[in-house]
Amino acid sequence: MEVNIVALPAFKVRGRKWEGSYEQVPGLKDVIKKVETEKEEINPVDPDYQWGLSVHTIENGFVHFSGFEVEDSKSRASYEEMNVPHHTYMTVHHPRGREIGETYASIYQWFRDGNAKPYLEPETNYYDGLPLKFEKYPVDRDFDEPHFDIYIPIQA
Repeated sequence: MEVNIVALPAFKVRGRKWEGSYEQVPGLKDVIKKVETEKEEINPVDPDYQWGLSVHTIENGFVHFSGFEVEDSKSRASYEEMNVPHHTYMTVHHPRGREIGETYASIYQWFRDGNAKPYLEPETNYYDGLPLKFEKYPVDRDFDEPHFDIYIPIQA
C-alpha cells in the first residue's frame, strides 16, 4: 500500500446525508446512486468525482454524506451541504479487485505502526479507530468492484 501525505484546502460538498447502523449500510448505496443522478442540478466543480464523507459519531453505525464538491456559493435548499475544513490527510488508492476491508485493515495498521494519529474534532465522541473517512470516487466506477481514493484526516 502506497501512502501519501497531502494537504487539501477547505472545500464544500453538496448532496445528501445518510445516517444509520452497519446493518443498514445496503441502503446507503441507493443514496449514493441518487446523488450521482442529481449531479447536473448540484452543479459540481469537478463532475467526474463524487465524495463519500463518513463520520463515525454513532455507536454501531455512522453518518455518511454523499455529494460533489461545489464552489462556496449560495446554498440550494433541496440539498444538504458539508463544509470540510483545511486538513492534512494520509491518502491511499483502493484498487479495483481488492476487498475494501483489506485496504482499510492496511490503513489501520499504518496508524497502529505510529506513522500518524487520526484527526479528532474537540469534544466529539467517536466510535471507530478511523473516525473520519473520506472517499473520492470516479463517477464511472463499477459499484461491484469499485476503485477510489481514501483520505483520512491526520493530526498535523
